[in-house]
Amino acid sequence: MFVLDVLLPLIFIVVAGIFTTKIGLFSQHFVADVSKFVLYVSLPAVIISSLASIELSQIINANFVVVYALAGLSVKLLAITFSRIVMKSTWTESFINGLGSGMPNSAFIGFPVVLSLYDGQYIEAFLMCVLVENIVFIPLSLVLLEFSQGRASTLKDQLLKVAGRIGRNPIILAIVFALSLNITGIALPRFMTEGVSIFAKTSVALALFAIGGSLGQSLKFEQYRRMAFVSSMKLILFPLVTLGLLMLLPVEGELKYVLLIFSASPMLSIYPILGGIYQQQRFCLNTLILTTMASGITLSVIISLTTS
Repeated sequence: MFVLDVLLPLIFIVVAGIFTTKIGLFSQHFVADVSKFVLYVSLPAVIISSLASIELSQIINANFVVVYALAGLSVKLLAITFSRIVMKSTWTESFINGLGSGMPNSAFIGFPVVLSLYDGQYIEAFLMCVLVENIVFIPLSLVLLEFSQGRASTLKDQLLKVAGRIGRNPIILAIVFALSLNITGIALPRFMTEGVSIFAKTSVALALFAIGGSLGQSLKFEQYRRMAFVSSMKLILFPLVTLGLLMLLPVEGELKYVLLIFSASPMLSIYPILGGIYQQQRFCLNTLILTTMASGITLSVIISLTTS
């Protein structure tokens, strides 16, 4: 399979999102609502329809989870250290750089690419990424950022606050619900399973369209040096660290290529939202745009290597 055969349909949908937003056909509120629909409906539907019936023994691959977690934490630590010592950034800026460098966009970029490339397979890889991101990457980043603001009263308070945010995450809730169905053997009524299946089919197109719409809303770049640093850490160093760890902790079959695709994806789509809490929204949005556009190159390289 040629790389363009995989990427061109995805790029087309992203460009459609950019174009329709630029000409004013859809408002910023509409794009935000589409993103919310994907997060709260489409992606949970994919998880429920796939996870409810899958063999639980097939979900967790220990090496996959360890490599993904170690790669993200290593890149995050390097980004924070370099930002603070070499770039002389504040602690808040350093932690924001670390969040963008070590947290892939598995839901809106990595997952659609994997679904298209492997014909709907490897749902378990996405689930493992989501678990690592929501249990390790995001909580650690939020705790560090809260402490950098001097808002933290105690570590326990901050951990409880982060746990509350994770507990309200729709993807995590969908995983818990689907696992409950799987373990108990309870089957949803047919009309519900068919409805969930229809919702699931909207995930790829709407996710990519929302990314395009977001890109069409802001293309004003600033802090070029810092943006280039975070983008390079995310798109180049993260997959390289993952590749190095795979030599020590092998993942069998095509699953290792799927891991590399997730690793080469741009940073999480809610990066500007989290950055806005700490007065870093514009930087985070501009960096997300730059990294998402540049990821077309890095993902092309990864896909060409894994499919050759």
